[in-house]
Amino acid sequence: MAEINVKKDKVKVNDGGHKPFGVDLDPDKNLTHITNPDGSTEAYYKDSKMDYNDYIDELQTRTERNAKGKDFTSRAIGYFSGFDFKNKK
Repeated sequence: MAEINVKKDKVKVNDGGHKPFGVDLDPDKNLTHITNPDGSTEAYYKDSKMDYNDYIDELQTRTERNAKGKDFTSRAIGYFSGFDFKNKK
């Protein structure tokens, strides 16, 4: 068995990858998963920080769409920032 050396003081980017069962769930490389040396995680979509739970939900959605034979690559992740009632015109 091969020995795996992990540097604990380095940031690991996409350490798990996005290829479960040989299917690339992020062919456009829009999703990024970072594991920090302290064990905390960060997630990004198109270089914008996103909640880690939203990252996991997006991977689940892509997996489910792929299992149904649907295109998951053209799906856009949208964010709703709400309304600003103070500045209504």
